Amino acid sequence: MVPRHGPRSPKVADAAVNALGRLGDSAALAELSRPATRTAHGGLGSRGTASGWTDRDIETYRSVWRGEIPPGCDSPVVPASTREVLLLFGGMAQASFDRVARAGRGYIGPSAPPVVVGPAFERARAAWKDSGRAGTYLVALAYVALGDEDIGRANAHDYYRPAGPDGARAKVAEVSGGADAVRATVRAFAQLGADGLMLNPTVDDLDQVARLADLVL
Repeated sequence: MVPRHGPRSPKVADAAVNALGRLGDSAALAELSRPATRTAHGGLGSRGTASGWTDRDIETYRSVWRGEIPPGCDSPVVPASTREVLLLFGGMAQASFDRVARAGRGYIGPSAPPVVVGPAFERARAAWKDSGRAGTYLVALAYVALGDEDIGRANAHDYYRPAGPDGARAKVAEVSGGADAVRATVRAFAQLGADGLMLNPTVDDLDQVARLADLVL
């Protein structure tokens, strides 16, 4: 654990978000905004903060796309006239939503059920509106498995094992297994107003991508 911040492991943090979201009451959901903004970036320790290093990284990123030469380089690293790859930002702290409105193309929610993602979308919309920007762009994530549901759930359990038995079981329950469950997940996030939904197969078979395309496109 990182004092005043939370779990070091992103798997444990993701499972904690999921567990709080499943409680369903306002007090539990309010906990999702409590993580401190101070964090470590790239092994730099507490000298970095979410509103410091990241914002400087964003400016560096954009300067590179403008064709400027980064420190330590002899020439531009991006070909001229190349279209900039736009940025989506995630996170549950208020600083994350502020950054989305200030510098992002949009917001990407956690890999969590709609009950968790819905309030996060609303906070992103509010920050976007407060910044005076028109429109929003919201993206959700969901785990899926088609045809090999038991294998997919086992893989999800193994991946989230560091979150402990309860956390791993909660993530397994999130996997949309089978065509009907996947369609229901797509509908649920559409009802939240998601502009995009990333479906993450938990089975390591490229055929999963083709099956998903046939199912939802």
